Amino acid sequence: MTLKVTLFGGTGQGKTCYTLALLYMMATGIEGLRIEAQDADTATKYLNPWRDFVIGRKWPAPTMGRREDVFTLYYEDQVITEFRWVDYQGGAINVPADESDEAAQLHADIQESNAVIIVADAYTIATRAAIEAEMLTSSTYIYNLLNNYKFKPNLAGEGIGGGITIALVLTKADALPEEYKADNYDKLFQKTRQVFRGVVDFVEKERRKTSSLRPWLYPSAMLPVSIVGDGRAQVTAEGEGYALASFELVAAPEPVDVHYPFLYAIGNELDRTALTLEERVDDLEKRLEKMSRNVLKRILRGRSIRELHAERQQVAARLRELEPQIQAVAGVANKKMRPLVP
Repeated sequence: MTLKVTLFGGTGQGKTCYTLALLYMMATGIEGLRIEAQDADTATKYLNPWRDFVIGRKWPAPTMGRREDVFTLYYEDQVITEFRWVDYQGGAINVPADESDEAAQLHADIQESNAVIIVADAYTIATRAAIEAEMLTSSTYIYNLLNNYKFKPNLAGEGIGGGITIALVLTKADALPEEYKADNYDKLFQKTRQVFRGVVDFVEKERRKTSSLRPWLYPSAMLPVSIVGDGRAQVTAEGEGYALASFELVAAPEPVDVHYPFLYAIGNELDRTALTLEERVDDLEKRLEKMSRNVLKRILRGRSIRELHAERQQVAARLRELEPQIQAVAGVANKKMRPLVP
């Protein structure tokens, strides 16, 4: 059983730092939960830039192109699930699929993903005009991708996954003005919902349809996180125009809450998938035939439609066996995350 989690967002939002901090913190385990790379070299590739960040005070280079790695999530040394972690450079989201192979692959990854983790710069959201924050976080582009590959197909009865879990990571929370930290980040949540109003409005509207849409189709939540911790980085230049604010690390980082959005995405998606994975082969064929060949080719990756269907049925059976562990994973994160729709 392998889930697929795609991490994406605009340029400079903190995706690389978030990934490095998450994998470092969970390599040895948090609250009984641990992430293990498929092989030692994969772990080393992530740990080395984190070491340079901690010891050398050097911000890691941004992700270039697309990166996909396989990890396993354990709970008290019991395997919960294997998952593919897909990470993109920020610019991929702003390019049409017919102009870039990387953009076409991103579209396929969104379509095939069980969950998405969207990374957005909380400092930009708080300190820039709402319309500027929308552009700099690529929130409109993000909604466009989710709408085309997850929202509209599901409403039309053509979606492969029957919904998706959405975790919104709000980075650089340590640098926020105090008014945005007050009352448990209430003002930040309000503005974030405004900046990401496309996704928020869709989820809110669909959850009102209680008679026709099961509430677990679109688990969606957000959380402010910090890669460095309060007082350990300072603003060296405020953002203006296309330039984001820049920061200097002044003390060794102490990541805060970085694991909760990931656990929310995995736990809720495992739970959601176990409840919704009821597809017949003929239905799957009809749905896939309506997709663009460019995207479909990347989803199937050499498999037949029947093989893809068989894989999904195996996943469903395994999820039923893991229900207690699934609830343990989801429960840890659900206590911490803030619902995208209040």
